[in-house]
Amino acid sequence: MDILNEKQKSWKEIKEIYLEAFPKSERKPFCTIQYSVKTGKAQLLTAMENRILQGFIMVIPYKDMVMVDYLAVSGKIRSRGTGSKILQEVCRHFPDKKIVLLIEKLDDSAENKEQRIARRKFYFKNGFTSSNIYITGHSGNMEILNFGGTVSLQEYMDLQRYALGKLMFRLSGIRPAV
Repeated sequence: MDILNEKQKSWKEIKEIYLEAFPKSERKPFCTIQYSVKTGKAQLLTAMENRILQGFIMVIPYKDMVMVDYLAVSGKIRSRGTGSKILQEVCRHFPDKKIVLLIEKLDDSAENKEQRIARRKFYFKNGFTSSNIYITGHSGNMEILNFGGTVSLQEYMDLQRYALGKLMFRLSGIRPAV
């Protein structure tokens, strides 16, 4: 498997996996992802095997941090270690940076309670820890996880402001959870 292929941009296949992997509430318009990659703000790295897209990760480097914006593996091969391989390779790719990402906050009353628990276990198994910082926005209540160092709330908010741009950041409603 060729992981972190920065040249291969199978946009059609990436979009299929993206739409399959993320609920509508967590998806940005796909054209904004393409724009972020084309302008260099984001990096889209793919995992390919026999010229077939297995998964992808979109990261946004900023100062001493890297935000994992999206990590997705094709439903056809999920639970075979591909996501872990991609994530571990990103951690090796950015050894001097704090890597941060958001997951849905654990909630006993959530419809997808088991999925949230499994997702958190997946990231913890791959060396991530909780920052004990929670934010809320249009995507719901989220927990910030980190690898390679802990980020502060202010650092994370600055990273989000950079990633989204000032206007989209304001429109996102992202703020510290109460």
